[in-house]
Amino acid sequence: MASTILIGYDDSEGADRALDRAIEEAKSSGDSLVVLSVFEMLFDPEGPQNFGNINERAEMIPLVEPAELEPIFAHARVRIEAAGLEADYVWAVGNAADKIAATARDRGARLVVLAAHHHGFLSRFLGTDVAVEVERELGSRVLVVD
Repeated sequence: MASTILIGYDDSEGADRALDRAIEEAKSSGDSLVVLSVFEMLFDPEGPQNFGNINERAEMIPLVEPAELEPIFAHARVRIEAAGLEADYVWAVGNAADKIAATARDRGARLVVLAAHHHGFLSRFLGTDVAVEVERELGSRVLVVD
């Protein structure tokens, strides 16, 4: 029975190596691929963005897929289709480690493939490593590619 492999992808050289490894894993196992790109933000954009007042309720401004995702997903799509595979392409906004782990759980991923030393803006600022944080949360289901 096929499962899911989640790849954290940002179109960097490290992410390209991780994508190649995820493609190899998917080809040998028959698992489906999910490509996730995370836009990091200091504050949770899915929380109330307008706190309203006593007579109004808080409202959400809907998130819209950023235009910057198009070339990122296009590059991944070319590599995946060249290998004869298909993938789901999803995106999230927030803390990369949290979003990767949550998506892995939501999709029932048996494996998460990440680039080593994948530091986003907040990770560099706060001194954390996305791959280490995801590995800490998910355990052996994470493959970190150098």
